[in-house]
Amino acid sequence: MLQTGNLGGKCADINSLFVGLARASSIPAREVFGIRVAESKQFKSLGKTGDVTRAQHCRTEFYLAGYGWIPVDPADVRKAILEEKLPLTDPKIVALRDKLFGYWEMNWLALNHARDFSLKPQAANNPINFLMYPYAELDGVAREQLMPDQFVYRITAEEIST
Repeated sequence: MLQTGNLGGKCADINSLFVGLARASSIPAREVFGIRVAESKQFKSLGKTGDVTRAQHCRTEFYLAGYGWIPVDPADVRKAILEEKLPLTDPKIVALRDKLFGYWEMNWLALNHARDFSLKPQAANNPINFLMYPYAELDGVAREQLMPDQFVYRITAEEIST
């Protein structure tokens, strides 16, 4: 991304760049993989409820001694810019950029922060880069996680009252 100057991509791409830059500066950082499970109070594009089959989202944390893991989400700033059709200088985007450095909106469920791991048994010989989408094997063949039309699954989310 840095070599090409193309700073776009999916959430895992953008947040992995943040992690790489933080780690290059000796700041511990990690991606956190999860799924959107409620509407956003910030921007419509940053939330989802009902059918959340395609609402997987990666966020990031970095570690500061004395504070712990600090949440950040540069990918959601990019998503808001693109989907809300707002410039980087729009006051709503400036406020969102400031807010998402140290804050996550609580409309998302974290699943894990694992990278490059193997399942046992696993048909594919290569490690799984990250686990944000369902993983399945059929007759010893790994199904393509990123093609939900070929690997059919459905995930739903709704708010419940207690």
